[in-house]
Amino acid sequence: MSWLRIALRNVLHDGTRVISTLLIIAVGLTALLVGSGFMLSTYDALQEIAMRSEGHVSIIDDTPDPALGGAHQQLTLSHWQTLQADLWEDERVVRVLPRARFEGMISKGDESAVFFGSGVDPKEEFRVHGPFLRTDGILNPWLTPQETPDVMLGTQLARTLGATTGDLLILHTQNRHAENSEITVQLAGLYHTGTPDIDNHSLMTNLTTVATLLDTDNISQLSIYLQRREASTAVQTFLQNRLDGVTVQTWYQRAELYHKVKALYDRIFGVMGLIILIVVFLAVSNTIALAIHQRREEIATLSALGSSPSRIYANFILEACLIGLAATTIGMLLAYAISNAINLSELMMPAPPGKTEGYPIFIYISWPHYFITSVTLIITVVFASFIATRNATRVSIVKGLS
Repeated sequence: MSWLRIALRNVLHDGTRVISTLLIIAVGLTALLVGSGFMLSTYDALQEIAMRSEGHVSIIDDTPDPALGGAHQQLTLSHWQTLQADLWEDERVVRVLPRARFEGMISKGDESAVFFGSGVDPKEEFRVHGPFLRTDGILNPWLTPQETPDVMLGTQLARTLGATTGDLLILHTQNRHAENSEITVQLAGLYHTGTPDIDNHSLMTNLTTVATLLDTDNISQLSIYLQRREASTAVQTFLQNRLDGVTVQTWYQRAELYHKVKALYDRIFGVMGLIILIVVFLAVSNTIALAIHQRREEIATLSALGSSPSRIYANFILEACLIGLAATTIGMLLAYAISNAINLSELMMPAPPGKTEGYPIFIYISWPHYFITSVTLIITVVFASFIATRNATRVSIVKGLS
């Protein structure tokens, strides 16, 4: 306890130098925690988008269909109703949504555009997307054969066609037999994802409409939504061993955007973290080195009184630990306050590449993450002090006392 009091006295005695070092560490830790909190919230949002749009597990068949010349609108996953019923028996499963991908031309009067369509189950489809898909209408889930089929268009595609809700449109494509097929549909509403590449060319319609248009009730994908995303790999393995001729993938394997953004952010924050650690290392090394220079007489006296070199090492390292603990405590409190202020202020980020609108900034606050980051900085502080104190035991007793 006496050595702790001595170390604390020495830290307080150094004054301005210790305060500047403490602030450098605290500000560096604050930057790391706020930056990584933003990074983690972005990762979580991208994961949520991937899981909501594709499902936790997807059953697909990418085998080209010779009848369609290898075109990718083929729908080759048959007997999906039986598989869907079997999956409902699994207690891990919440929803099983069939989706049929197809493509063609859509026209209104003299205006035409290419579309990439999805046949969906309207009763369930719009529930899973949550806030990541904004709509101003919905497909009719109880469509009768006597009614005109309906579609929903991406906002940009509707703007290209000059179409508004209630307008009649014509879909043109090739059916299962490579024959031209068309159907008249009514625009039920628009949807907006914020991604121009999607909103420019996408549409959704009822699975029954796709079956009529393509002359097949096959689908191209079954999207499985689970109680817990941690069960994705186990469900994938179970289905892949059970099913032949199809591919079973988890959301993680299909989340291309998530992997690209994560790789970019990992590099950015990795470099930022390395720079902060180097700055902390140099600041602590400088502080300890100056303390050693100014306290040559103290070090010589301790050596003359029989203190071992390891004891002198421990004394300076203990001082560095006290500085590190105080700095990380201040840094965590600053990061907590700033993160809460940002979250409450509802600040918006500008639109990222490939998007048409920004998104709210949200900073994750995770005390385990705070603790791990703080411990990493304290270890850096201790290491810097250890390097700096190597010269402490080399002070000549005679020169130090002269």
